Amino acid sequence: MSSSHIEPLTLSGHPDHMGDSLSKLRKYVTEVSNIAGLESQAMHRLRLAVDEIAANIIMYGYAGTESPGVINVLTTVVDGQLTLVLEDTGVPYDPRQRDLPDNFDDPLETREIGGLGVFLAFENVDKFDYQRVGNCNRNIFVMNCP
Repeated sequence: MSSSHIEPLTLSGHPDHMGDSLSKLRKYVTEVSNIAGLESQAMHRLRLAVDEIAANIIMYGYAGTESPGVINVLTTVVDGQLTLVLEDTGVPYDPRQRDLPDNFDDPLETREIGGLGVFLAFENVDKFDYQRVGNCNRNIFVMNCP
């Protein structure tokens, strides 16, 4: 596989449209995973990771702002790697700076809320990166293709 460009997707980042946006995103991730030739398990892992970060963008990235909020999804397949990028102009947020849970053996009712979804996002992709470029957050997910 050499290189493939996949049409971008633009989603509403407004909380009122969260269900519709995440549904469209899941369908898109499935389609691009199939184009890239990802195995079913890898596609599900990518979908989980992207879904978690997108949900955080919708719930927190545009909260309290005047912006109607959009999430742009850009995807390429180059040299055996599927790269999917979520871009938003919400508040700056680098998920890598989030404290990740280290108490997996503790009962759920005693654990602090938060962090598990971000941890799962990182663990489910071959590479995760974050960039802040101007007023844009870029969450970058990379999956190695078979």
